[in-house]
Amino acid sequence: MNIDVVGAGSLGLLFGGKLQAAGIDVRFWTRTLEQAEKLQHSGIVITERSGDTYIKPEAVQAKPVSELAEIWREAPGDWMLLTVKQTHMHDFIDQMQSLKELKDRQHVRIACYQNGLGHLDMLQSALPDAILCSAITTEGAKREVSRVYRAGAGETHLGLSVTSKNRGRDTEREQSIITLAEVMRQAGFDCTVSNEIDKLIFRKLLINAVINPLTAIWRIPNGELLQRTERLNMMKQLYDEAMAVYKAMGIQMDEDLWEQVMSVCRSTASNTSSMLADILHKHTTEVESINGSIVKMAKQFNLNVSAHETLLHLIQGMPSEGVS
Repeated sequence: MNIDVVGAGSLGLLFGGKLQAAGIDVRFWTRTLEQAEKLQHSGIVITERSGDTYIKPEAVQAKPVSELAEIWREAPGDWMLLTVKQTHMHDFIDQMQSLKELKDRQHVRIACYQNGLGHLDMLQSALPDAILCSAITTEGAKREVSRVYRAGAGETHLGLSVTSKNRGRDTEREQSIITLAEVMRQAGFDCTVSNEIDKLIFRKLLINAVINPLTAIWRIPNGELLQRTERLNMMKQLYDEAMAVYKAMGIQMDEDLWEQVMSVCRSTASNTSSMLADILHKHTTEVESINGSIVKMAKQFNLNVSAHETLLHLIQGMPSEGVS
């Protein structure tokens, strides 16, 4: 199998590096030419509790994502692992437009690792015959240049979202996802195929909507949310507002989801959330696709989600130069 990993951040390097170490042909696609050249010069190191995995520089195939469509037309891969953030989705779609001209464009298969909502609709509109697979993962990783630290093994679930269903060839789509999951397991990931991927998408959305904006505003690691009553009260307000929206939409969640939120805080206690990391690195955050999605859904039912709306505006209004 040939895998194209789009995005060479922590998740992209973790999944791509371990897949390559397991004997899978992997091509990395980076945002810039400079990033690609650094990977080819330094190689990739994945640090886990069991030790280090090293991908030698000469074994790394890396190019800027701007060249992906042109190269893919001549040498297509079996799957793309799309690990870029929501904020870069429009750029990726623009770069992939030429693939709509392919007679065999139905063979474009993309596993989407994005947070929040909206990206599947955008991708399906841009590449209507592509096979889109949602990838929900609890894998944690931190990148320092070309070294990735795996923060303990998590779980990865793959599946067809409602967005990708009922478009024909479901048997082909599902079989190709099963094959991808098998390859993931060979590379050392706890990966399964789920028939309830939409439930997992909304579960992850709620957890991110409760944890990420508060850690970003207070600039604290995840675990410190549990250290003060005021923080817990704010978390519970965000949780209750989101659950009211889900109830209005008929979305069924586990009865112990609040306990699951707190469990995530404990299990990732020392982690810096992606939203806080974006602010500290002066990057655009994903707050619009996370809390903004809760706000948009609430408006359909005239529900009050004032906590989500306030955090959405506070984070959107942060200075573009970031915070120190």
